Amino acid sequence: MAATATSLPTPRFPRARPADAVDLALETLLAEARVDMQTLAAELGVAPATLYRWFGSRGALIEQAFERLTRQFSATARAEAKGKGDERVCDYARNIMTASSAFQPVRSFVEREKELGLKLLLRRQGAVHRVVADELLELLAETRTQAPSPELAEAAHVIVQIATSLVWATFMVGDEPEIDEAVQVVRVILASTRSQLP
Repeated sequence: MAATATSLPTPRFPRARPADAVDLALETLLAEARVDMQTLAAELGVAPATLYRWFGSRGALIEQAFERLTRQFSATARAEAKGKGDERVCDYARNIMTASSAFQPVRSFVEREKELGLKLLLRRQGAVHRVVADELLELLAETRTQAPSPELAEAAHVIVQIATSLVWATFMVGDEPEIDEAVQVVRVILASTRSQLP
């Protein structure tokens, strides 16, 4: 009797790439589970050493997942921002702070991994800061009808640094973020820098 070939399941990642690792890390974060390099490597069908070669560290991999998530939040916040001039900038800030601070997978991650979570959210050289600051710079240039400049770029960086610190520092001490207060700070910064910006 002829042997019957047993069909093997198709691997989820037949030829895994770095982008697949970021997809899987983001999927894990959204499920509010811990991103474990050994587990990810097994699901991708690669050695853990390959993941470290691609990203350098676990934190760097998670940062890329956070960057993707931040781009989604930022695009939605900008599309839904209302008002004109600085008020539109403030509404963008309100939208992204409200959405991100209320998003349970992010809250769970920060609660579970405080040091890494705050580093990813607050570090000026980090991907989260860069994405929001770049979007804010474009919005500032648009609402002030001028080309991006070093002064506008610095204003964007200051706003992101202060606003994210206010939101997440409040969360870390066990209180709910005061979004209205953070938006008021953004409004004050914009008003104080308007006369200095070309």
